[in-house]
Amino acid sequence: MERNFVVTLSICVLSILLKVILIVLNSNGIYVQSTNFSQEIINLTINIVILLSITRIIMYKLKDKTFKTLTVICAPFLIVSNFCWWLMIDSDATYTTCYSPNRNEAFVVKETRHSEVYQLLKFKLLSKKLVDIRGDDGYRMFYEDSYKLEWMNQNKLKIHYLFDPISPNDYKDVTVTYKEY
Repeated sequence: MERNFVVTLSICVLSILLKVILIVLNSNGIYVQSTNFSQEIINLTINIVILLSITRIIMYKLKDKTFKTLTVICAPFLIVSNFCWWLMIDSDATYTTCYSPNRNEAFVVKETRHSEVYQLLKFKLLSKKLVDIRGDDGYRMFYEDSYKLEWMNQNKLKIHYLFDPISPNDYKDVTVTYKEY
């Protein structure tokens, strides 16, 4: 039983460390992002692992039955609420990938109720968030293929996008500057 406790404690500590690393990366504008998943699913998984390991640690070490019962009631609630949050925020995300003209730089657009444009970094798992784009009433202009990319000199990309599908001439644009990695 003592070995199980050490394993559980190690998993908990490593999960919390990974969560702290992700928070530090995010505070510097770097996210875990690929062409078909985002950091939100990783956050959900880490949160669930932390909750389960903390629950297991409490069950191992505490003698008070009231606190154990409260833990058994709260842990599933927190896990389900984390999952429901992910369902509401990120489960219906769509991804669009595009490349610079020389194909050296890759960009991913994640669309939920708005569009987030990321530039994939050298290892293609980490990304730098470039810009948020909002369409009218959560319109997904990339998923609907209602956008045009204009590659400008000096590492600039201009994105022309349809803002409102009811007004087919309501195009807006945003210019982003990216780095070469």
